[in-house]
Amino acid sequence: MKLALTCAIAMLAMACMQKQADGTYTATTSTAASDAAKKAHDDVVKSGEEIKKTTEDIGKSDAAQKIKNGSVELGRGVKEGLGQVAQKAGEGLQKAGKKAEDDVKKTETAAKH
Repeated sequence: MKLALTCAIAMLAMACMQKQADGTYTATTSTAASDAAKKAHDDVVKSGEEIKKTTEDIGKSDAAQKIKNGSVELGRGVKEGLGQVAQKAGEGLQKAGKKAEDDVKKTETAAKH
């Protein structure tokens, strides 16, 4: 919005320039141009306020709240699922470790006889 306003003002300023005989440019003082620039500025401010109000209204809506709450629940579900997977992996690793220890003990016992 600010960029659009800046560009509009710059374009209006360029339109108001008149080339002098010596090759320089000077701005003409036209009240129509300044009135147009003020109106453009006021319109941009009004549009910005309307967008802000609409955005706030959307954020307060039931749908937005449901989406927010759903996101939180989804995050909790993912954490819980990851925790369960980690526990299962831990159990599997413990079993594999125990089996490896047992295999080593069996090998040592067989080597002694």
